[in-house]
Amino acid sequence: MLVPTAEAPSFNGMPCLVWAYAFDTDGIAHGLEVERLTPVALAAARADHPWLWLHFNASDARTAQAVAQLGLPEEANEALLSHDTHVSLQLEEETAFGVFVDWHHQRGSDHSRHSFARGEAEVGWLHFALTDGLIISARRQALRSVEQVRQQVRSGVRFDSAADVLEAIVERFAVSVARATLELGEELDHIEDRVLADRIGEERRDLALLRRHAVHMHRPLTALRRVLRQFEQRYAASSEHVLLPAATRLSQRFDELDSDVATLHERARLLQDEVAAKLAEQTNRHLFVLSVVTALLLPPTLVVGVFGMNMENLPLLQSAHGFGIAMGLCLASSVLVYALLRRFGVGG
Repeated sequence: MLVPTAEAPSFNGMPCLVWAYAFDTDGIAHGLEVERLTPVALAAARADHPWLWLHFNASDARTAQAVAQLGLPEEANEALLSHDTHVSLQLEEETAFGVFVDWHHQRGSDHSRHSFARGEAEVGWLHFALTDGLIISARRQALRSVEQVRQQVRSGVRFDSAADVLEAIVERFAVSVARATLELGEELDHIEDRVLADRIGEERRDLALLRRHAVHMHRPLTALRRVLRQFEQRYAASSEHVLLPAATRLSQRFDELDSDVATLHERARLLQDEVAAKLAEQTNRHLFVLSVVTALLLPPTLVVGVFGMNMENLPLLQSAHGFGIAMGLCLASSVLVYALLRRFGVGG
């Protein structure tokens, strides 16, 4: 039984299933009544529609039993239910399965405006299997890109195949990385302007945070690039699986993104080195000034110390102009030291 997407009921009858959608020949999704989604009803829905999308809560112990009824290869079942936190993509007969990376999604947040350039988005893992007429996904925490694609499905966006849904999820992840890279690049430009203008304040801390965010994005990008390229190279000649064209497109997309993130990280590193050099130069300048001041004050200190001794027969002790003469000696000693510093090029 089908109901409009916007009116899809809560899935109290099958708690391990987060949502289920059936797609018609036009690529429009309809929410399935999960309370009636028995194995027989599921088989009927698969027979009546080109393909389905089932999204499971992998933390629910009942998910294993539900997945076992879908007729997937054993390795695909293991991939859906595993605790693996490594990106992977494999093909067994006509079933593609593996683990992709995504960001955790906070319930109630406006994911259209949320930025990961400043936030500390945690990495999440999307377990999936893609076969003829069916895409099965599972997660242990809510995932941002998956939620975005679900909102597209609910709003009536057309998806021509199950592979298009998976590609859309990965593409949304790529969009979030591209947006964060752009924001970090703009922030790096502002920091660079301040450094060039010698207005150095908290730039070292800001650059350290920026580099950490860049590394945070670079690692999953590198993993996705690797598995997509390996999948394409391994199966392109021996299979015509519907995911292969998407893997090619996504591999090229992540090549560009990873290059941008690597460039951003390198710029931040070089700028951090420049800031460190400027701060070291500033510190050396301050130490130089302090050394000169110390050198100028040391002789007067010695003169004052000599005349301050509480002993008999001190010179100028009975003189009416003793204080003035002592101050003159202090000044003369400082002038002499300054002249010597200039003579040896220290003060110039």
